[in-house]
Amino acid sequence: MRKVAVLLFFISVSAFAQLGRPDGPGGTQQLNWTFGLQKVQPSLTASINGSRDGRVSSVDTSADLGLGREGNPLGFLAEYQGQTQAFLLSYDSAHYGGNQLLPRDIALNGTPYAAGTALQVSAKVKVLEGLWTYKLVQQPDAWIGFDLGLQLLQADLSALAPSAAQAQSARPSWPIPQVGLTGWSTGANGLVESRIYLRYFTHRGATLTRYGIDTRAYFYPSFGVRAFFEDNRMHIPSGSLQGDLDIRADRRVVGFGLVVRL
Repeated sequence: MRKVAVLLFFISVSAFAQLGRPDGPGGTQQLNWTFGLQKVQPSLTASINGSRDGRVSSVDTSADLGLGREGNPLGFLAEYQGQTQAFLLSYDSAHYGGNQLLPRDIALNGTPYAAGTALQVSAKVKVLEGLWTYKLVQQPDAWIGFDLGLQLLQADLSALAPSAAQAQSARPSWPIPQVGLTGWSTGANGLVESRIYLRYFTHRGATLTRYGIDTRAYFYPSFGVRAFFEDNRMHIPSGSLQGDLDIRADRRVVGFGLVVRL
């Protein structure tokens, strides 16, 4: 993982080094920055079974905890497109909560809870992503690019039972490399943009599959609206990256926002 982070650092330096170069004919700079704010409505289902560092976990966020989305926090997007390269930085977060009687015995990070316990659970999931794209095939109104990046997922989890003096908490985080392809196209004299992407990564048996579509419509040359959909599926089998834990997570995102081009 450290090698991936170092590689991404040098790729980012290379991408930003292009910003001061003349891209257009006759030395004319053709920079294309996009900034945006968005709200996401993500659904999340996950299961954790096994142990890590001697702490046993056996729980399903949907069947056991009834975890559901709460609120729509704001996220942001910053994007640069050059003649041959593109760079994207994005951040989103989501809040989840659950409060129900446990239908079975479960364990969370080494703490057991008996069936019938009234358990209150809250979670906040933060997603930060940096992505570099090299444009492999280009047409005047479309291109296909190779993506390389890193997505960092961090969860703040807490669970409180009536008999407990204080809530049990955990802050797991997962740095996930991003490798894939993006297809981009534009129409209506640049007032409509759309892209589709597919990313897949596997390491020591752990796999991530991610795909999505992002569309933007500009009412003026610089101001517009954005709508996007994304599906993520992650499986970390026992004995791969998280000790003897088997982790499965599905995250589906629908988002809307405002964008400005400079």
